[in-house]
Amino acid sequence: MSLKKHKFWANITGVLLIIAFLVLAVRLGRIQLIDHDKYSKLARVQQCKKVELPARRGSILDRNGLTLAESLQVDSVYADPSEIEDVPAVAYRLSKVLKLNSSKLVKLLNKDKRFVWIKRKIGDEERNAVTKLSLKGVYVKHEYHRFYPNGSLGSHVLGFTNIDERGLEGIERSFDDVLSGEPGYKLINRDALQRHIITPDAEIRLPRHGNQVVLTIDANIQRLTEDELEIACEKCKPLSATAVVMNPMNGEVLAMANYPTFDPNHVKKYPPYARRNLAITDSYEPGSLIKPIVISGVFEHGLAKPDDVISCDHGASVIEGRSLHDTHDYGNLAISDIIVHSSNIGMAKVGLRMGNEKMYRYLKQFNFGEKTGIELPGETGGVFHPLKQWSKKYSLISISIGHEIAVTPLQFITAFCCIPNGGQMIKPKIAKATTSNDNKRKEECQSAQDLKRVMSSNVARAIMNPILMKVVTDGTGGNANLLEYDVAGKTGTSQKVHGGGRYSHDKHVGSFIAYAPAERPRICVLVMINEPQKGEYYGGKVAAPVVREIILRSLVYLGEEPSGFKMAMQ
Repeated sequence: MSLKKHKFWANITGVLLIIAFLVLAVRLGRIQLIDHDKYSKLARVQQCKKVELPARRGSILDRNGLTLAESLQVDSVYADPSEIEDVPAVAYRLSKVLKLNSSKLVKLLNKDKRFVWIKRKIGDEERNAVTKLSLKGVYVKHEYHRFYPNGSLGSHVLGFTNIDERGLEGIERSFDDVLSGEPGYKLINRDALQRHIITPDAEIRLPRHGNQVVLTIDANIQRLTEDELEIACEKCKPLSATAVVMNPMNGEVLAMANYPTFDPNHVKKYPPYARRNLAITDSYEPGSLIKPIVISGVFEHGLAKPDDVISCDHGASVIEGRSLHDTHDYGNLAISDIIVHSSNIGMAKVGLRMGNEKMYRYLKQFNFGEKTGIELPGETGGVFHPLKQWSKKYSLISISIGHEIAVTPLQFITAFCCIPNGGQMIKPKIAKATTSNDNKRKEECQSAQDLKRVMSSNVARAIMNPILMKVVTDGTGGNANLLEYDVAGKTGTSQKVHGGGRYSHDKHVGSFIAYAPAERPRICVLVMINEPQKGEYYGGKVAAPVVREIILRSLVYLGEEPSGFKMAMQ
């Protein structure tokens, strides 16, 4: 009986062993054949670590190759919480060297993740301190940090990036795809203790660094423009101010400045309004700035001649039921002198000759009410109402003196440049070219422009140019007159509309636009001073002196010879 029992249990044990081996064989077969890919991936996760190789963001350069924005290599600290054994201890030690909250670090390191940022973009001292701690599961990796070597210079044009170097404003945003590049990676093998094993055949893909963007901006003209704008704002204490410098022959923006400004290296220290690029986002009624464009339309349609005389009613008049006033008591003025002395009464009478339809069609050619299409985000198109919304004659009078229309500074200087360039409507541009990160490939941002003629060359150069020169020598723009160069320009002073839809008596925009040298224009400058709080508010007083200094300093920098007649008179 005892022998039979032993045989019985031996058979049972044998059967169980065979079943166990069969189960193991099936399981092993399933692992090797069916679930092979699954377990291979798990093994690779345990044995290999994929480390990202960051791409360096491309630089932004001025037209002469000066670096305005670049990315520098820095270090950042991250952790793999699954590798950390004593979270409170690690959190405490890291909080001391990185000056972080220990409790928040504990919560971060307790997350069910394989990767968490501890602190990014640290300095050499903090990096050395973390490295010295040699904490398991805590690592230091290279990243790039966006740096603006010239501080606030051109900040509204350049914009800024977030901590991941994605463009948020300005050129950084509009050319983000060009600047960003593409990160690479490398695979690092690890042993059972998660120590790195260096192998010569490790898989690696190098990053593709971002391309460079070359601007039309000239850093020297940008700097002097910002300097002069700041000096003026310190005197008159406005809410804001804007200056734009453009090459009137091709639309290239040489400088674009705003006050207040900000430093993109420390963007969080500044309020949102300081970061607005007012040159393209905010629109104003141009006031008398628009008079040369309206008068040119009168000349284009043969409705008047420059020497025709108009009665300006000694500074006070009622036209089509609307009361108008001039700053001075003008009697009879030639139409050219209506511009020189900026008479609203004379302007209204001349503007009425155009009629609504002619006026609308003429001004529409200058793209008022439309975006210019410059390569910057956030641009607005101003206000230019459709013809059907115009009143029978009231709108015609209003638009003739710069009301019922609103323009951005960039929009207006673009339209005005048709006078110095001989009647061609240009398209503004601020990006000149993009170049590959190795400087082997260069691509122009814009091809040759299809220029649209909006004014005859005779009206622009033979009629309007002498009138605008006289504005500076004998009229309201006297504060922009220069001994060295002939300057042609126009003043503008507009009342702002307040909440009730009425014009304010104490809120104004003082502006001035001019180009020089008048006979061979190289630059056109527009300055708008928004709500000066101290002293004068007239454009000829607050804006013209700024334009004068920007023109003088820019032309000297550009090596422009002084006007021959001016030199002979000295």
